[in-house]
Amino acid sequence: MSEDTAANELAAAAGRPVLEEAAMEGHTTIGCGGPVDFLVEAVSTGRLQAILQTAVRHHLPWIVLGQGSNLLVSDQGWRGLAITLAGELDGYDFHGNELHAGGGLLLPRAARLAAERGLSGLEPLAGIPGTIGGTIAINAGAFGAAIGELVLQVEICGEENCFRLEREELDFGYRSGNLPPGTVVSRAILALKPGDAAGIQAAVRDFRARREAGQPRGRTCGSVFKNPPGNASAGELLDRAGCKGLAQGGAEVSRLHANFIVNKRQARAADVLGLMNSCRRRVYKSFGVELEPEVRFLGDIGLEPLK
Repeated sequence: MSEDTAANELAAAAGRPVLEEAAMEGHTTIGCGGPVDFLVEAVSTGRLQAILQTAVRHHLPWIVLGQGSNLLVSDQGWRGLAITLAGELDGYDFHGNELHAGGGLLLPRAARLAAERGLSGLEPLAGIPGTIGGTIAINAGAFGAAIGELVLQVEICGEENCFRLEREELDFGYRSGNLPPGTVVSRAILALKPGDAAGIQAAVRDFRARREAGQPRGRTCGSVFKNPPGNASAGELLDRAGCKGLAQGGAEVSRLHANFIVNKRQARAADVLGLMNSCRRRVYKSFGVELEPEVRFLGDIGLEPLK
């Protein structure tokens, strides 16, 4: 089947236009990366299911984009389909102390909305630049809290069907939702606790301020490496290995926090990847620790072997 046929069928499945050759620099927080073949919005579970099934028919690999905050796309782009969640899938509702949220709802917005209603639990996560679905998929966390601790139920959509998983069926780990491969979190129910709205809102502001004070501003992909087992974090090891301030092309390791790479001036994905390889080698040479990426790669891109 031709690309025109694929685009037309994806548009019919989505009920809206499809963007072709969409540059990812505008869809990732690091602000670099080449184009994907197709970019489309899914506005309901039914539309999402139809889009995924269309992708399968056309042998199109696919990915769901949230904020693109932990994603590095090859400069050559990616031959596949990027899906964003909108409409019903980034909406929300409150039922008592529960937040019923679409997978595309932004986590900072969810934290603010909950705080306004005097519901606690999301405050430590309020500064994470991602969506509900994306943060559940990787069990994102901050300040000793992780979103998996709040999840009561998730609705999962894959290429064949959509289904629900209850809390007891979920197995969250460090930076992993351990969800079935090839699936999307389309909706979730989070269990929150009632409290004083003013105090919760103040806590949201405090956690956001603490996050902003300890992390660089500007275009980054968030934490580059996962924290390894042991007492020292990835940032500490990178700092002690002398990585702060290292630069390649338009990218630089943050001088504020060594586990962040900043797009200073039109950096390419290759610049970011080059710095990741350099930093990883330094840490391995100094401490014998193999840092694993927290950032995901899309396209023909990946880390060099250490051994």
